[in-house]
Amino acid sequence: MYNIKIESFEGPFDLLFHLIEKNEIDIKDIPIASVFDQYMEYLKAMQEMDLDIATEFILMAATLLEIKSSMLLPKQNAEGQQMTIADADPREELVEKLIEYKKYKSIANRLKDLNTLGTKFFRDEPEIKYVDKSLCLNYSAIDLKKAYMKILQKSNNNVMPIRYAKDQITIDDKIKEILKKLIVTPVIKFGDFLKNLRKLEKIVSFVALLELIKLNKVAAEQKKTFGDIIIKSLKR
Repeated sequence: MYNIKIESFEGPFDLLFHLIEKNEIDIKDIPIASVFDQYMEYLKAMQEMDLDIATEFILMAATLLEIKSSMLLPKQNAEGQQMTIADADPREELVEKLIEYKKYKSIANRLKDLNTLGTKFFRDEPEIKYVDKSLCLNYSAIDLKKAYMKILQKSNNNVMPIRYAKDQITIDDKIKEILKKLIVTPVIKFGDFLKNLRKLEKIVSFVALLELIKLNKVAAEQKKTFGDIIIKSLKR
């Protein structure tokens, strides 16, 4: 008698593969008689526990019995000579199917491991077990659009418009400003003139200086590289 522990098997090949692994049997050289006896013990135990046995399990039992019988009976070829098991092995078709099953089972176990690994990084969406019926309001898409437009309109009315004042800085203004400085002080430093001015004003002031030099109204001198520019008035 075998000690039978009933497990959940997906099909007859799963049960057969379990027996092969359990007994450490070479899948290409299966002792059919021993495996058949253990297989039938499993089916008997399932019957005693009132478990439904699928037709495919019974069909596999019949296949094993047929293979067992074929291996016991001597066979002859067309010339009347007796054939050995090596010449015509009745287990060959079953072995091929078991090898194929083993391959797909290995792939399935690999995918299962990857799925288990994925659950550590990706969580399932939480299941909503309770739904407040008061929140289940009967609104159409048009109603939602109207509500959204109303909220949008209210928010637009409350927003104060932002006005941007355009800087009115001209080259003529800066030319006049430089000339006015030179009336008070005949010699000025351009760096002092640019103090506390914004970037745009500094650019316009430099263009104004170039224009004054072009008109021969001022002279500019820079004693060293990156040094300050000295502006002198040429007007007598």
